[in-house]
Amino acid sequence: MSMLACVAIAALCVAMAPVLDEESYLAITANLDPLRPYHWWRPWPPWYGGSEPDAFVYAHPPLFLMWVGVVQEWSDGLLGSRWAAGLPFALLLGWAGGRLIEGTTRHSKVALALWLSSPIAVLGIQRGLMPDLMVTALCTTAVLGWRERTNPTLQWIGGAALGLAAFTKYPAMALVPVFVVHGWLTGTLRGRGRFALAAATPWCLGEMWLAGVYGRFHLVEVLGRASEISRGTGEGRALAVLARMILSVSFVALLVRGARWVWAPSIVVGGAVCVWGWPPELTDVQRLFLVLCTIVGAAVLMPALRRCWRSISGDRVHEDATLMALWALSVVATVWGVHNFAAPRYLLGAMLPLAILMVVEVGDRRAGRTLLWVGAGIQVVMAAVLTAAEHRFFEASADIARATIVQFQPTHFTGEWAYRHEMDSAGVAFFADDAPSGSIIAAPTHSSPGALPAGLVEIGRVSADESTGIRLVAEAAQVGMYAETLGVLPIGWSSEPIEEVVVWRVP
Repeated sequence: MSMLACVAIAALCVAMAPVLDEESYLAITANLDPLRPYHWWRPWPPWYGGSEPDAFVYAHPPLFLMWVGVVQEWSDGLLGSRWAAGLPFALLLGWAGGRLIEGTTRHSKVALALWLSSPIAVLGIQRGLMPDLMVTALCTTAVLGWRERTNPTLQWIGGAALGLAAFTKYPAMALVPVFVVHGWLTGTLRGRGRFALAAATPWCLGEMWLAGVYGRFHLVEVLGRASEISRGTGEGRALAVLARMILSVSFVALLVRGARWVWAPSIVVGGAVCVWGWPPELTDVQRLFLVLCTIVGAAVLMPALRRCWRSISGDRVHEDATLMALWALSVVATVWGVHNFAAPRYLLGAMLPLAILMVVEVGDRRAGRTLLWVGAGIQVVMAAVLTAAEHRFFEASADIARATIVQFQPTHFTGEWAYRHEMDSAGVAFFADDAPSGSIIAAPTHSSPGALPAGLVEIGRVSADESTGIRLVAEAAQVGMYAETLGVLPIGWSSEPIEEVVVWRVP
């Protein structure tokens, strides 16, 4: 099963994924000094204007930056860098995920299909130059090592993986309370010394090294300055998390379960979150779609919630299911409580445990297994649609940037993702907070533009149309798959241009 998972994930990893947020990591690591990993500065929200002596305020530990910096030294071009950076962790994820599936379910093939057909998994695994694949692979290895009771080598590996994951992204530390609670509920906390030592060592050494280089502790710096970065509201993130769970492990299999513990509480939870975080700008059709998304998202989480409740009530029969439930819920809770916004890539780590729980819950019934395969098939279609839409958005953003350069010769630009990648490659200056009179500033509509000053004069527009109408980012349609701050809906339809650039002159 591990070999099959490795092959499947490797195939997804080497797919031709578009450059979205990856462009920022490429730009940062192009000349990164691994001994001083925060000796760089990049105009990024909210620090558009001016600069600081270093980027120590950057929210993530430097392990992923250091890894990509090394990769760029010996890989050739964007495609080579993506493969070299992502493929080792894709294989690690396949190995660890495959072993977990084999050890926790009796229907490993359907669990694997359900996991790797999830649109969130498909999109996330393609991001070889994003830290989410790396941290998910390391966290999965950590869970595998924690579950192991007889193999000391695997315990050491799992512990070290947890420490490295925490030195990649701090939210990986959410696994620590997961393991403590799991050990307490199942009576297995004793004998975990080697795992704890292996986990603490790389993280503590890394943080002490950073403190020695920069004279202050990085985690303290990040937490102390977190208020400088704009965040979505708590209710908005809760709504967005549930809505985006419709892109995860298929809920279709839950149709074989009764309404009492699945659909009735899902309607209550989904409805309550909708009332709590309801955006007023939606049309009636959008409201209906959002309600359906949140109810389905709540239903996907119900097996994990039910398993935790049964464990708290004293049921120790299914220790593995309890571990999977705590793991999945920790990822979801971290996205809601810690991240600045709810992005599907942040939920990547929850896809495997949710798939395992779904198979454990309904896989013993023939009708359940049938619906699991049906659900996996539906997810394949959804993943293909989302991947195609993402490619179209990327290509439109890149094409419109090149067209704007040819038509208007802008001196400055604002915007992110593929659009910024093209503008930076062409040598156009990023607009921070000021530009001299006569400057030409190009700002996209959907590619996360920064704020512009008042008094600019519009001199033209460049639009990119797209025939299908499927949108992942469209402000007017309240669609923003990558963050609810862009739009609460994960996917939608719009007849407006897929991207449009407005060109301004500074008077």
